[in-house]
Amino acid sequence: MRNEYLAKVLYSNKLVTEAQIQENWCKINTDHDLGQVLCEAGILDSKMYTRVLDYVKTLEAKAVEVPEVQSVAPAAVEKKEVPPPVSVPQPTIKSTPSPQKPVVPKSVVPKAPAASKIEVNTFSLEGNNPFGDVVPSSVQVEVIEGLESTSMSPVSIMGMGPEPDAVANAEKETNALPDRFAVATGEGSAVSPESVNPETSLSGVLAYARNYNATDIYLQPGFLMLMRQAGKQHYFSDKLVDNNHLDSWLAEAAKGFADGYEPCVGKDFSKTLALPGVGRARLTVTWEDAAPALAIRLIPTAAVSLDKFYLPPFCLDFLSFQSGLVFIAGPSGSGRSTMLTTMGETIAANRHIFLQTIEKPIERLLQNPKGIVIQKEVGLHTHTSVSAIQEAISDGADVILFDHMDSIDELWLLLQAANAGSLVFVVSSGNNILGMMTRLLECVPESHRSALCFALADQMKGVLVQHLIPVVQGQGQILAFESMKVTSTIANLIRKGELTQIPAAISAAKNQGQSLDDSLQSLVESGYINGVEAWQRASDPRRFSAYHPEMHGKGV
Repeated sequence: MRNEYLAKVLYSNKLVTEAQIQENWCKINTDHDLGQVLCEAGILDSKMYTRVLDYVKTLEAKAVEVPEVQSVAPAAVEKKEVPPPVSVPQPTIKSTPSPQKPVVPKSVVPKAPAASKIEVNTFSLEGNNPFGDVVPSSVQVEVIEGLESTSMSPVSIMGMGPEPDAVANAEKETNALPDRFAVATGEGSAVSPESVNPETSLSGVLAYARNYNATDIYLQPGFLMLMRQAGKQHYFSDKLVDNNHLDSWLAEAAKGFADGYEPCVGKDFSKTLALPGVGRARLTVTWEDAAPALAIRLIPTAAVSLDKFYLPPFCLDFLSFQSGLVFIAGPSGSGRSTMLTTMGETIAANRHIFLQTIEKPIERLLQNPKGIVIQKEVGLHTHTSVSAIQEAISDGADVILFDHMDSIDELWLLLQAANAGSLVFVVSSGNNILGMMTRLLECVPESHRSALCFALADQMKGVLVQHLIPVVQGQGQILAFESMKVTSTIANLIRKGELTQIPAAISAAKNQGQSLDDSLQSLVESGYINGVEAWQRASDPRRFSAYHPEMHGKGV
């Protein structure tokens, strides 16, 4: 029963999440209750656990005997009968409080004198236990100094005496920015080993992968070491990876985190790291029980010339705008972030600007030889992306690079920034322009779609959707584009919400737009990619039906 009490009190006070409780429930035994398990996992502070345990013990004592509750009146004290607890159907824990059990505001709960009690409603723990058997309990909750009612366990743990409010402190710690925030470049000299195995250091593995122009590395227990080259995966070790190897690599990676983050068993995360001599990389860790799986995306160490992307000529006009909004979209791993930073640095190399980036997280450190560059990472240098956009508007940034847009609130603020005079480049998701635009409008209520259409028509200057495709015979990768410059015709279509007409408008304006299928056709005819790759990515696969794998195998 104690563990059920602990689960309810910890969850209702937002000290742990439902997922954390469920994940650690199986680790409970006769020697370790839920609180001790969470403390050992680094999820719960030991001092907080002690305070929660003291309170739970009082609940256990009250569950045995239900005393009569006295109510203190201004003139006299009356004794009232305690109504029996009411059983309710077993609910499921939700992330938001139940509307049937509103939280009592803190200001409403008075502190009781030391020797008196205040009448409160009886509550029942029956049916409120998602982790064990239903145990009906009738408990009278006193208003004790340092404790108050909440929405689930009707108790929240408050600070005692001069000690600060525990819940407030927990929220502050969650929202607080790290003390360390300097971002390292990873510059230096590191010699690439001739071969690698699970005993090789992480720096050696990264240096080896860079030497072979790999873009990704995958390290998982019980599997061979795997890396991605030119979009294809290859094994590069003949020995299996085990947990000890992964723990060693993870400990080495922690030395390269800008915020000093220390990995904790069971907590998934994604961060950039910088190790001397091997540059910067993005590390994503996913836990399976107590075993981590590492996915590493190597970040280019040097700037890429915009000429190497072979953009449609009209896309270069995006760099000359003084204000407006330009979208860079495409599937994951298509080089959107690289395109974003390259455009920003190209602008900075040609005119004096104040360049500000908002990234999740920072990848490559940028150069601005003729002006100022400020790079902010959400969670490291700023609390939220929304506050970062507001700061960029207040700072008067000439160019804003935003990577990656996840919410409609961010879109509204980015439109506001463009309206305020900034040239905004934003990374979004979508395999084609129509799909991206449709998704943006579907993210807002129908009553607001007209306003969003008008705002996009006024501020959007262009869209670039890119696909990274393997070149024939494994000679690298090349980009295919669907892009458009927002002309008055396209702006009118957006304003009217007639998005389905945009593909036809792009095809009609050859010097102001390019369809994905036209780009793929050009790459096939030039011999850069094979027809199957074009057929797989085409907006209209019928155009490339001759390259269908089945038809191609028959010699058609």
